[in-house]
This record gives sequence, structure tokens and C-alpha cells, in this order.
Amino acid sequence: MRLLIEILTIYVVYLFGTALLIWRYGKKDRAPSIVVAGVAPILFVASFVELIFLAVIGKSRQISPCPDGLSDAELLVERQRQQMFGGSPIEPHFASDWSRLYAKTVEIEAERVQAFARRVFTLA
Repeated sequence: MRLLIEILTIYVVYLFGTALLIWRYGKKDRAPSIVVAGVAPILFVASFVELIFLAVIGKSRQISPCPDGLSDAELLVERQRQQMFGGSPIEPHFASDWSRLYAKTVEIEAERVQAFARRVFTLA
């Protein structure tokens, strides 16, 4: 119980200090910045715990198929970025990376199914 109180106290001091700094020196969007700064440590700890849990049980994350229209959305975002900030164009690659990772995930799953099928059908 004492450890929980100490952790909560440290978190409250962190939140208060961060909120004070953002409120004092932030020019706009203060409230969303304070919320993001307050939630970030919790998300970091939660993702770290999930990573350890998945590593212990030996399960890897599954990648789903790339959503339809993601490449078109990337092009629209790039066009908007060009209008707002200028600079040289950047070739969007998130959708292609996603598709490549999904294909690799499917290959790994197919290999697992084939190994399972070989093991089961040799026993039958």
C-alpha cells in the first residue's frame, strides 16, 4: 500500500509540474498538451507491461490487412503538407510498408499451419 501511495504521489507531482510548465510557457492548445503529457507515462507503462506479457507467453502481434484507401489518404495528407509547409515532396510509404508486413505475417502463419499439418497427418 505504501508503494502505491508513493507512486501516485510521484505521478501527481509530475502532473502538477508538467501542467504548471505548460500553462506558464505554452502559447496555445494548453489543455490538450496537459492531457497528453499526463497520459503519456501511463501509456508507456501499459505498453511496456503488455510487451513483457506477450514476450512471456510467446505470442507475437498479428497484423491485419491494410485498410482500403490508406494509400489515397497518404497522398491527400502529403498534398496538404505541401500546401501548408512547402519543401520537397515526400513519397508516402506507410501503406506499402503495412502491406509488406502483412504479407510476411501471412507467410509465417502459413509455415506454422504447414508444420502443424505435416505433424498431424503423419500421425493419422
